[in-house]
Amino acid sequence: MKVEIKEIIGQIFGIFGLLMFVLSFQCKDSKKLIFVQGIGGMMFFINFLLIGAYGGALFNLTILIRGLLYMKIDGKVWKPVFVEVLFTVAYVYSLTLVKGDILQIVLTTLPYVSLLIMSVLMWKQNGKLIRYFQIATLSPSWLIHNIFNFTLGGILAEILNMISAIVSLVRFKKE
Repeated sequence: MKVEIKEIIGQIFGIFGLLMFVLSFQCKDSKKLIFVQGIGGMMFFINFLLIGAYGGALFNLTILIRGLLYMKIDGKVWKPVFVEVLFTVAYVYSLTLVKGDILQIVLTTLPYVSLLIMSVLMWKQNGKLIRYFQIATLSPSWLIHNIFNFTLGGILAEILNMISAIVSLVRFKKE
């Protein structure tokens, strides 16, 4: 199995994306946190694009837009609706790019459905439910996607996301 240079570069971008997300947890300011996570999202966009996981690439762009829109929860219903439409457009377009590859269709569908639900949960701002959903559904769907598309940064990011959510739930339970 020959590894192409674009795949190696893609993996490097995935590792940088992972590092940006880990660094973002050190940000005390919300805007700085969103900015650093935005950089991480762009790194993962490039990572997924270079390894040929187009759904993951397009979803990361939409996640970046969602982050910018959700920075201020102001009750405007058009925001979550717009995000759901963007995820659906990204999903449909990515399906045209995989040209009937059943495995890629399934691997793209898993995070798509989870992202739709997570966007609603984030809008409702129920932190406990968000963390449970992260552990039980969102991260596992991305983890499966990332394992089959082999993105080391993405695999490690989802493992860390699940650990972080578990630690958070344990901490909140003690308080």
